[in-house]
Amino acid sequence: MGTLIRITVYSKNEPNPALLAAKRRFEELDERLSHYKPNSEINQLQPGRTTRVSPDLFAILTFAQRLSLLSEGAFDITVRGRTVGYQNLALGNQTLTLLQDGIQLDLGGIAKGYANDQASKLLISKGIKRHLIAASGDILVHDPPPNEASWVIGMQDTERRLVRRAVSTSGNTYQPGHILNPRTGDKVMTQQTLSILAGNSMTADALATACLVLPPNKRSQLLSHYAGAELVSA
Repeated sequence: MGTLIRITVYSKNEPNPALLAAKRRFEELDERLSHYKPNSEINQLQPGRTTRVSPDLFAILTFAQRLSLLSEGAFDITVRGRTVGYQNLALGNQTLTLLQDGIQLDLGGIAKGYANDQASKLLISKGIKRHLIAASGDILVHDPPPNEASWVIGMQDTERRLVRRAVSTSGNTYQPGHILNPRTGDKVMTQQTLSILAGNSMTADALATACLVLPPNKRSQLLSHYAGAELVSA
């Protein structure tokens, strides 16, 4: 997915088989969800054809479509293709139909968060509860290190002590224009960086992207639909 992943665990086993399994889960999701890989699942989708998709992709699509509606199109996973608009996606019983020619998916604003969540669930299932997973600006923490009450996470000019939470930072402070407003196709030129706290990494990741596109007076209304979501800094 075009980024580096760092997983920190506290365990008595070395090397830790659960850590290796989490790495493999990331690699599996990268092969399936990355638009950088020609043979990925999202790059095999064809307009006009109803395709049964993997449970991973369907979970992301379901979440993304709801967020697109709630954000009035500020979040949109179709921004990569010639045809833009979440309205051009039709979901069925674990199926997806691309309704227009030229439409492609780009999961860059949500897939890393989903992968964090999946790797964390795998670690927990294997008894590794003390861990931190960082995928670029998307950080998920579960139980804290031994003899610590929490993880300390820095965000711009502040820091928070977190347990079983996720934070995602999105911004164009240093690269204005690299983020597009999917509703207009215009570059977002406002130099701003913001962080979102949420109960899981997919929610934090996607909301950070949406809130950066939305005007400030619309952000709190969007966040109110997601329990525990919080704008930390802007």
